[in-house]
Amino acid sequence: MTARAALLDAGPAAVEQDIAEAYALVRAYDDHMLAAGGDPHAEFAALRRQGAVHSSTPVRILTGADDTGEPTAPAWHVVSFAAAERVLRDEDAFSSSAYDDSMGRLIGRSFLEMDHREHRSWRNVLQGGFSRQAVLAHAEGVRSTAASRLAALTARGGGDLVAEVAFPVALTTIARVTGLPPGTRIGTLYTWAVGLREDPDGRIADAAGELLDTPEAWAPGSLVDLLHRAEDPSIGTGRHLLPALRLLLSTGTEPPFRSLATAMYATLTHPAAAALLRTDPSAVLQECRRWEPPLTWALRRCTTDTTLSGRTIRRGEAVFVNLASANRDETRWSRPHRLDVAREPQADLAMGTGPHTCLGRHLAAVEAREALSELLDAAASAWPPGWTLHTDGPAGRGFRSPARLDVRLAGHGSGGVSARPRTTASHRM
Repeated sequence: MTARAALLDAGPAAVEQDIAEAYALVRAYDDHMLAAGGDPHAEFAALRRQGAVHSSTPVRILTGADDTGEPTAPAWHVVSFAAAERVLRDEDAFSSSAYDDSMGRLIGRSFLEMDHREHRSWRNVLQGGFSRQAVLAHAEGVRSTAASRLAALTARGGGDLVAEVAFPVALTTIARVTGLPPGTRIGTLYTWAVGLREDPDGRIADAAGELLDTPEAWAPGSLVDLLHRAEDPSIGTGRHLLPALRLLLSTGTEPPFRSLATAMYATLTHPAAAALLRTDPSAVLQECRRWEPPLTWALRRCTTDTTLSGRTIRRGEAVFVNLASANRDETRWSRPHRLDVAREPQADLAMGTGPHTCLGRHLAAVEAREALSELLDAAASAWPPGWTLHTDGPAGRGFRSPARLDVRLAGHGSGGVSARPRTTASHRM
């Protein structure tokens, strides 16, 4: 059996089990990270009151803990909206090459680390699969996946919406958009792509490379098919696309599933959000992303001595752009700590801005809109009165989303229209 066959020749049940095992690894990672710290928003708010930009270290920024005393490179923590927006828009002074020390070491050099013309060459090709029109073709697939998974959860008398709906919807959607063949163990590929699954003998990498060396295996019009057909020497073909595949699986699953989980939480705990979803889903989704963006930081490296909000950043120094803090800047939003779907919409930074604005933002919106519509229908017509939601709400420092959304259907099978759920919430402070 070839390496590729071992990765691809899976029946539906095996693929489903592979997805479940992948989420178990994600959950274990989240639980480990949550044990190290709680809600960072109070810390970020205190920093904003002190200034827009702070001299710090990577350890202090990423963990909130004091340094161990070992020598470390200086880093800058950008916490205000205006300063964060400037950094993200200015690729001349602030380069995305900062990712070469993190994602680059894990997956190889990808378009995440590129700037200017090199980055645009990749972006121009991939835009064909991520445009508003292109992603609409996947709406029915998303809706069908969400509906079937919600129906299964309902039939069992409840379950975890994150593990059983949000994560599988995001992973299966990006697998289709990327062009992976049916029967692929996408959970294995994803957890390897993000570094949660080791590959000591290189079998997963060999299988993925073998698949990339077979252009006809990828769905026509898919992201990998577009890259193959670009015939651009700076992009390459075959297994040269391995870092791009890993990046697409990572960024196409992690932020979308976390955003969807947060939107599900809002839908089931905030009646105003549920009501507005029927008429203006975009407003609800934008406010959810502003309130709790799935990813806290974007990284940049200063390319020339630069002054930012009165602070001098030297060439070569790392800059951590705090998207979560910028999105709660009191100078831009009134009572920003509150989820308020009726607030006047303003641009936020959850999806970035400037040259590296999230390519998958339209796909994420389609996923959330279709999945939340199915969730509303299930709660209104399939779940019996008295159902409850057990959750701690959004949590985490580097990634933020509910770790669990456990729905329990009291009187399962009795039918009827659900009342507002009783939510047990022991929010981590």
